[in-house]
Amino acid sequence: MPSWHIILTITHLFGLALGAGGAFASDWIFLLSAHDSHISRTETRFLSLGSKLVWTGVAILALSGLGLFLLDPTRLLASPKFLAKMSVVLIIILNGISFHFLHLPRIRRHAGEHFPSSDEFMRYRFALVASGAISFVSWSSALILGAWRSVPFSYSQIMLVYLAVLVLGIFVSYLARKKLVPDEWVFRPKISPLVLPKYG
Repeated sequence: MPSWHIILTITHLFGLALGAGGAFASDWIFLLSAHDSHISRTETRFLSLGSKLVWTGVAILALSGLGLFLLDPTRLLASPKFLAKMSVVLIIILNGISFHFLHLPRIRRHAGEHFPSSDEFMRYRFALVASGAISFVSWSSALILGAWRSVPFSYSQIMLVYLAVLVLGIFVSYLARKKLVPDEWVFRPKISPLVLPKYG
């Protein structure tokens, strides 16, 4: 019969995969949609579904992490990898709260509308793309830490690298904000099927 440690470890990895998958899918859907200067109601529902997957993954990740900690608190309190991963998960939770209660309702209010025509949406454009950058960097970091069996660095070193990449990601999102969510309407005409003339 498998031990509790194995069960909780598998559950922990499943939560990590579920949360990261939901976050990456949501980020991709938003970027593809926002580049056309609007998000349809169907795409908004997909974003909501992605958000639910992320929260489910975070809950599984946090509860299984707590279970692993209770099995061997002394060892894990001395593990830079575990402490760094839990710190990253905390940032994921805070960013998720911000997205769920601030950004997602704003996206829903403007679903189907032309984003540049909304002063409210454009005023918070950078905050939205920065949230996406925080999500991508944080979930990627959690995946790397989860897959890295033995991390030969201290907690402060791991977090310093993480925060440096996080700041870089936010800075890049600031530079690319007008590219990711354009100021003007991006018209993408649908290509009609070629109709050949009939002879005879």
